[in-house]
Amino acid sequence: MAQQGFDVADAQAISSGAAGVIVHVNPDETELPIFLAWKELTVTARRQKRPLLNQVTGKITSGFYAIMGPSGSGKSTLLNALSCRLDRGVSMSGELKLNGQPYGSTELKLMSGYVMQDDLLNAHLTVEETLRYTAELRMPRTTTPEERMARVEEVMQQVGLSHVRSVVVGSPLKKGISGGERKRLCVAMELLTKPKLLFLDEPTSGLDSVTALSLCKLLRRLAASRTCTVVCTIHQPQAKIFNLFDQLLLLNRGTIVYQGPAQGALDFFDRSGFPCPAYENPADHFLDVITPSMNDSVESLVEKEEKLKRHYTPPAVDHLLGSPKPLILPRDTTPWSKQFQVLLRRSLKETWRKRSATYVLLAQTVVMAVLIGTVFLRIGTSQTSTTRRQPVLFFTVINQGMFGALIVINSFPSERLLSLRERAAGTYHVSAYFLAKITAETISQLPAPILFSCIVYFLVGFQLVASKFFIFMAFMVLCSLSATSLALAVSAIARTTDMAVTVLPMALEVCRLFGGFFLSPANIPLYFKWLNALSYVQYTYVGISLNELHGLKLYCAPNQINSSGKCPVTSGEQTIKALGLDYISIGGCAGVLIGYIIFCRVVAYLGVRFIKY
Repeated sequence: MAQQGFDVADAQAISSGAAGVIVHVNPDETELPIFLAWKELTVTARRQKRPLLNQVTGKITSGFYAIMGPSGSGKSTLLNALSCRLDRGVSMSGELKLNGQPYGSTELKLMSGYVMQDDLLNAHLTVEETLRYTAELRMPRTTTPEERMARVEEVMQQVGLSHVRSVVVGSPLKKGISGGERKRLCVAMELLTKPKLLFLDEPTSGLDSVTALSLCKLLRRLAASRTCTVVCTIHQPQAKIFNLFDQLLLLNRGTIVYQGPAQGALDFFDRSGFPCPAYENPADHFLDVITPSMNDSVESLVEKEEKLKRHYTPPAVDHLLGSPKPLILPRDTTPWSKQFQVLLRRSLKETWRKRSATYVLLAQTVVMAVLIGTVFLRIGTSQTSTTRRQPVLFFTVINQGMFGALIVINSFPSERLLSLRERAAGTYHVSAYFLAKITAETISQLPAPILFSCIVYFLVGFQLVASKFFIFMAFMVLCSLSATSLALAVSAIARTTDMAVTVLPMALEVCRLFGGFFLSPANIPLYFKWLNALSYVQYTYVGISLNELHGLKLYCAPNQINSSGKCPVTSGEQTIKALGLDYISIGGCAGVLIGYIIFCRVVAYLGVRFIKY
């Protein structure tokens, strides 16, 4: 079978430029071939002695490449090494070049696509929306909206998704498109930028035989167009899929057993003494030969390996490693401001699609506001009102801090893998994603504390002064944002939703304990002062207490006058001093809460930025 590639003469005819040239052009303007070559490539896990890849040498020019082998043979490791996606826990040595020059993830992101084994997609967007947002984020900034939409339409038709364009992607808990359509959508997202290289990790995993064959036929058509080289890992394909591959790279225990034309592998195994029986799937036969069974002795395994080694000759790659040619890179990428704008629109649409959670939050808010308001209905300004006013003020803080925090606790764990996939593809900067995410979360959180304030304030009968009402509302908003910021920080740092849900209640309880109601700040032990300073509950409670008590006039019933004929407490200022709340001002409380919100969100950003498990 003739190889679909090009020889050195073809490569040398591309450009007479200097070595190491990177050409920033529009991929539509010219077509330059891409070739990967590696020599004595070794990848080792730092905690293991056995290498994951052991001095492998090979090349990829053009066509449809399959990296095949049994489990643990190093397929994904080789794919990730070629695509610059190795984990930090491994080390790599040897030569690895793209078009004859060293490369890194920065260059590769601009000219390649990578489809992960797991279909990590936004469950609340439609197929068309998913592609449209991806196009806005990844296509060059000079692309017009009309060109982007035309490309989205072209890709949807190319991968056969036009009939489900308006269907929500869905998830295991939300009905959506099928598994095969999800995989096609993942491929379509990478095709939007017209990549020269397309890497796929186990693309047929989890698909039925018909769907898997349909997907591989799509990949075969892409490779046959000679504008995109397709490289995929695959475990044990059916015969119809195997016959679609141009080139086969067979791995076993970190070494290459065979590399060359896929159909040539039959002759290779025949020459090595392992002919493929008639009517047997070649892929099954190859794996049966190189995979040890329970009945195989050590001697027979060694004999098999020696026979295969004697007949395998590594491909010549020195001419590819030493012939630098230009790399095609887009002129520009999407600026940060555009990334933020697109991600904000995407987050707001996702929030709108999940509005049932917001409706539940608003319903809880109304129920609790009415309940609190009626329990403490019209507390008045008598002497006994002082014993009711502080509990209701404290309980409003507790209520506003709890529900909002529980709503956002799953924000980052549920999206971590999706975000990591998009960032690995160079889709956006993490700061743009984070700011868009928390902006959308903040917008969705604002109605609840505002509605709560409007109901509780007038039912309880706090001071009917407009400025005091709006200050109370502002503190309820700050309280809600502080609690959600704490939840976002926990959410960003925690490995899973379960861990976040376990840690958050403890953090909220600590904030309540040091909230200033049960224990005055002056009476807190010195070694717990730092916890007191970290309680958003304290500063919200003190802030709304100062707001309500300043200017409050209290009266005495005849039976409440003391023996000297005077009213014990006549103003809210006396209560402020008695409770020890005069150590800070209303503005000071608001300033601390704003600082608290910023601090928690910075912690959340660092968690999103650096935690990748």
